[in-house]
Formats: sequence, C-alpha cells, structure tokens
Amino acid sequence: RDKFVALDKSRQLVTKNFQNETTKKSNPPLPGIDGLFAAGVSGRVILRSDDRVVLYDVLARKVVNEIQVPRVKYVVWNADYSMVAIISKHQIALASKHFEQICSINETVRVKGGCWDGKKPVFVYTTLNHVKYVLPTGDGGIIRGLDVPIYVTKLQGNSLHCLDREGKTRTLE
Repeated sequence: RDKFVALDKSRQLVTKNFQNETTKKSNPPLPGIDGLFAAGVSGRVILRSDDRVVLYDVLARKVVNEIQVPRVKYVVWNADYSMVAIISKHQIALASKHFEQICSINETVRVKGGCWDGKKPVFVYTTLNHVKYVLPTGDGGIIRGLDVPIYVTKLQGNSLHCLDREGKTRTLE
C-alpha cells in the first residue's frame, strides 16, 4: 500500500517507498525480463520477456503463473480485475486474474489496442481497419469497418470512445 515496484536500467526489480527511496532490490525470476505491468492485485506484477509474460508475487518472490505470448505490448484489466487481456502485435490472450489462460485470438493485421466493456465480459479491440470483439468463450467477430486507424480508450453502452492518429477524440456508435 505504501510501496511500488519498478524495473531499473540493470533489469532488477526495485521496491521503493513513496519518497522514491529504494527499500529492496531483487533479481527477476527469469532472464531477459524487459517490461513490467500492473497486476491488479497488491504485491503482484506482470513481467514481460521476449516470448512470455509471468504473474510474479513480489512478496513471496515466486512466479504464480505464466502465459506464452510473444512481445507483449499492452495489458488491459477489466473493471473488477477478474480478467485481463494481454495484447501483442498479432495476438490477444484473455486470462483470469490468476493468469489462467481462457482463450487466445490471432490476427493477421496488427492489433492497435482495446478495452473491456464496463458491465459485460466483452473485450473490444481495433485493428488497422476493423473494430472487433472477443468473448471469454473464444467467440469473436467484427463490429464495424474503419476508414482510418483508431485507438480505443473506453466502451460505454453503444458508444466507443477513441483517439485517431492526430490525437483527436472520436466517438463511434
């Protein structure tokens, strides 16, 4: 509650207090860790290596679980932190809060980003030319086509809030 974890330049996990003073240093559980994401639960972080992501318990210093997803770019949690979408260049993996993989979607076109519906277990994401969805069952489809690439920020009812390449906000129905 009063500390945070960072990955320093030497790729060590550094625990700091809110005065930015280092309280503890430790080596990551796997070699080649080059990224760190929030895990939604106090005391845990998601660590990224080249070919996988691991859910790591910082206090117990152990790997809780891991998912094979190459070169992860984004990690998006749903509103109650019960599910997570792990996004790489051409793949989206949905998992539970304990990192048990639920389903995986492969795309031929780059995934630009996505967000969870606030009330339903639906993950909405965009590619270069489509707005798509995926359900935890693995079912998915196209919601609509796009003229220009957009970056999803929020899904509210039937409105999809996003940014375009110029940084302007847009709302799509």
